[in-house]
Amino acid sequence: MQQYHTLEEGFKYKPDYEWPEDGCEQDCPRCGESLELIENKPSYYGKPWWCAPCQWQFSQEDLSQAEVDSKEEE
Repeated sequence: MQQYHTLEEGFKYKPDYEWPEDGCEQDCPRCGESLELIENKPSYYGKPWWCAPCQWQFSQEDLSQAEVDSKEEE
């Protein structure tokens, strides 16, 4: 007979992304277009920034890392 295991802490379905203040603006690190800041609703589980041309989501951490990476390439 198979044994079943459960995780003690369970799964976290909404990550704790740092959300920027309304009105903030960022450019996409992939294509350079303006990113759309998504409203922080309890039912939204994605990252705060959306690039429509790339079809990609970014968190504040992603954008910070992209900035560091671009400086290292120079």
